[in-house]
Amino acid sequence: MRIDTHHHHKKAGKNLAFVFFMNLAFNIIVIAGGLATNSMAILADCIHDMSDTISIAIAWLLEKISQKDSSDSYSYGYQRFSILGAVITSIFVIIMAFVILSEAIPRLFNPEGVDAGGMLVVAIIGLIFKSISVWKLHDGETFNEKAILFHQLGDVFEWVAILILSIILIFWDGAPYLDPFISIGIALWLIFNLGRNLYKSVQVLLQKTPDNFDVDEFKTSILAIEGINAIDDFHIWSLDGIDSVMTLKVAIDETHNPEKIKKEIYNISNKYHVVDITIEFDFHDNS
Repeated sequence: MRIDTHHHHKKAGKNLAFVFFMNLAFNIIVIAGGLATNSMAILADCIHDMSDTISIAIAWLLEKISQKDSSDSYSYGYQRFSILGAVITSIFVIIMAFVILSEAIPRLFNPEGVDAGGMLVVAIIGLIFKSISVWKLHDGETFNEKAILFHQLGDVFEWVAILILSIILIFWDGAPYLDPFISIGIALWLIFNLGRNLYKSVQVLLQKTPDNFDVDEFKTSILAIEGINAIDDFHIWSLDGIDSVMTLKVAIDETHNPEKIKKEIYNISNKYHVVDITIEFDFHDNS
């Protein structure tokens, strides 16, 4: 049985398109603000925000590809392109976070003066742009959206920190070391969260049993169906971290109706986002 289900990928594509254009517009503001204020936190975010836009563009493109129907070349469809997008995005952002660390750590020991007033203005604008993007992605289901969401959340935290820092520097110009210190904290936060997202995405690519699938519970439910004697073979893997594919071979009595048993298996599988099920019967004569 095959169920066509691309609704979450279509929604993800629209969300990522919105966030992409928001970031593209904001790039100009960040670059101008970083150069004008000489803030390491904002200059670091120039690199960070350009990586934002590139990674969102990649995620959007692969999310669009994932909506295509199956073909002879990709018989299960293109949904795994969404996971590929999550992997590429996570790796890219983690690399850029290390770039931020390499720039911020030396500045921590040799701080420079910054334009606190200009930082405050850019921080307010940044907080508005990034908060809108987080709101757009907060209920996303795909790993691709989650990768970008973590990225945007990191931006929100960074702009909140820069906002607070700019206020502190307005009244106390003796704490310029706080500027690179904040950049280091945000970079470490990104590495940790995107690292987790990368780990989970790779698990999907390696066809790990989905996290939301209780194998013992499922097998117990199947064996409780009247007429099924045993489960001879069973495999399940996720296409994109949401929808799953299953193959199942069960031993049944010849006296029972296979179609009725198959329908009961479908009903149990529907709870687990299983969109493609292949069922094979091994008939036993108990006479």
